Amino acid sequence: MSLGMPNGNSRNLPNPNPLPSLEPVVIPLLEFAKSYLNLDHSRFYTPGHKGGQGLAQVWQEVLPNFRAVGRLDLPELTGFTEALAEAEHLLASAYHCDRSYFLANGSTEGVQTALLTVAGAGDLVLVGRNCHRSTIGGLILTGAMPIYLPCEWDRSWQIDLGVSPATVADYLQKFPAVKAVILVSPNYFGAVSDISAMADLCHDRAIPLIIDSAHGSHLGFHPDLPPSPIACGADLVIQSHHKTLTALCQGAVLHCQGNLIDRVRVAQAVRTLQSTSPNFLILLSLDIARHQMQDEAGRALEQLGKLVRQLQARSPLRWFVPPVYDWTRITVSSGQITGFQADTLLTKHMGVVCEMPTLRHLVFSLSLASREQDLQKLEQAFHYMSTNWHQADPTPLLELWLDTPELVVSPRQAFFAPKELVPIEQAVDRVSADTLCPYPPGIPVIAMGERISPPAITYLQTIHGLGGVINGASDPQLQYLAVLK
Repeated sequence: MSLGMPNGNSRNLPNPNPLPSLEPVVIPLLEFAKSYLNLDHSRFYTPGHKGGQGLAQVWQEVLPNFRAVGRLDLPELTGFTEALAEAEHLLASAYHCDRSYFLANGSTEGVQTALLTVAGAGDLVLVGRNCHRSTIGGLILTGAMPIYLPCEWDRSWQIDLGVSPATVADYLQKFPAVKAVILVSPNYFGAVSDISAMADLCHDRAIPLIIDSAHGSHLGFHPDLPPSPIACGADLVIQSHHKTLTALCQGAVLHCQGNLIDRVRVAQAVRTLQSTSPNFLILLSLDIARHQMQDEAGRALEQLGKLVRQLQARSPLRWFVPPVYDWTRITVSSGQITGFQADTLLTKHMGVVCEMPTLRHLVFSLSLASREQDLQKLEQAFHYMSTNWHQADPTPLLELWLDTPELVVSPRQAFFAPKELVPIEQAVDRVSADTLCPYPPGIPVIAMGERISPPAITYLQTIHGLGGVINGASDPQLQYLAVLK
C-alpha cells in the first residue's frame, strides 16, 4: 500500500512554487510582546487580570505557571498595529500570495469573511456539499443563494473525495450567473481536490475560487505533500494553523491573491467579523507557528513521512488512500464495531485518542509535533484493533450519501423566518430551520432552508443512537426538529 507520495505513478500535483529558505526570519509580534514584558510598569489598561497578577488561584492549581502566561495576554498597545502588519506581510511571503490576514476566530471567520467579500443578497454561489457548517453561516450573513455541488464518493469506504472539476464545469455551464465557487480541500479524511483545474475553470469566467483549506496549512511545505491551494491558483484560501501547525486553538489565516478579489472589501469583511479585542496569545501563536513552519517543516515532515511509511507497512489494518491525499491524515475502518465504540475502547485501553470517530471509521491527525513514540503507540493500537474486533467482516455500512435535499428558501430567509419545534416524525417534508451536522466534521446532512427527507432523518437518528453528536440541532436529544412555520 502506498502513501500516495510522488513517484512515477503518482497523481499528486507538482508544486510550482517551492518555498525558499527565508533564514533568518523575525517574529514581529514576539518582539512587540517583549517590549512590554521587559518594561517595568503598572498596568492601567485591559485585560482586568493586569498581566496575570489577578488571575484566580484555581489557575495555579491547574497550570502552576499560568500567571506568567497571563503577562502575554496583551491588548492593542502602542506598536501592535505595526507589528501585526509586519507579521502578516511575512505570512504572505511564506505562502507566496498577495495578502494574508491573521484571524483570531478560527477558519469560521475566514470562510465567512471570504463569502462577504465575493457575494451579496440574492447572488448565486456554487458550494461543495461537503462544506463545513461555517459556510452556511456565511450564506446567512450575505443572503447569497447556494447551489450545492455533489461530491465524488469512494463507495467502498463511504467517504467523499471532494468535488471534481467535471462537476464544477457542468454547474458553471448551467448557472452562468454564479458569482463565486467555494470548495473544501483537503477534506477531513485527507482527500485533495484538483484545485488547479477548478481555478482555471473559474478564472475563464472571471469568477473567484474560494478554498476552505482549514486542514491544509502545511501543504506545500514538503515535496512529498500536495501543493498549497494558493500555489494552485485559488483566489481566497482559509487555513486553520491550529489544526495542522502549532498555533493555539482559533488561530487561523486568510490568504488572497489575484485581481478578482476586491481588496477593500476583504479588509472591511475582516474588520467586521474579527473581534476588536483579538486574543493576543492566539495572534502571537500564529506568528510563531509561521516561523516554526518555515524553519522546521522540511526536517520534521521528512522524519514524519518515514515514520508513517513504516507504520503503514506494518499495519494490520487497511488504510483509506484516495488518488491524491495528505498522508498526515490516517483513516482506518473501525471493523465490526462503530467508530464511536472503537474510539472509546482505544482511549480506555490503549491511551490513544483519535481526531474523529465516524460510524465506520477512525481518523488520526498527525503534524510536525507528532513524536516517534506517538506513532509507536498508534501501531500498538492498530494491532489491538486487529486482534480484538477486526477478525470478521464488518457489518454492512449505512448508506451515507443522500441525494442533496431540495433547497426551498435561502439560508438567510430560513434564519429569519418564524419557526416551530415539531416531533421528529412529523418533520418529514417540512423546511428545516436548523443546519444538522454529525460532528465532527460538521458537514450538513440537512442545511437550513432545505426540505427534510425520510432518509436524512433515518441517518441522523442512526448516528445519534450509536453515540454520535448531531451539531446544530435545536433539540440535542433529537426528539424534535426546528422547522419553518
